[in-house]
Amino acid sequence: MVKFQFVLVSVFSFCLAAIPADAGQLASWKFDASRNRLDFKTDAGVQPKSVMLFNPTRLVVDLPGISFPKPTVTQRLSGNFRSLRVGQFDSNTTRIVLELQPGYTLNPKRVQFTGENPIDWYVTIPVPERGSTTLPTLSPRSSLPR
Repeated sequence: MVKFQFVLVSVFSFCLAAIPADAGQLASWKFDASRNRLDFKTDAGVQPKSVMLFNPTRLVVDLPGISFPKPTVTQRLSGNFRSLRVGQFDSNTTRIVLELQPGYTLNPKRVQFTGENPIDWYVTIPVPERGSTTLPTLSPRSSLPR
């Protein structure tokens, strides 16, 4: 009988360990183009991260520990911004992508995150400027110094 209880407890413990911890979810988001501001709310605390990517130029905001249990949502924008996309980047991260119109860029050092509290955030985005949005490359005829 003791052996059976041990096996039962072991199986039950294994099943509990296999259940993933509940991630928070993205509850809402809104981009206000007139203020260059992205607001979002989660149902669990989050520490957002951002990075600029190029070709096409876009500001990426990752929300670690937050899930988005829907298909990717794309919203067309006007002005200096082309679109806003929200989707599940990996099993543990929701990603918000603000794509700029071709020919525009912005200074990622001027992107400011403000947390009203751990679940209410807004991102102040600098006004995009006309400028180069491509990364420097070597031409095929160039040779590197040895």
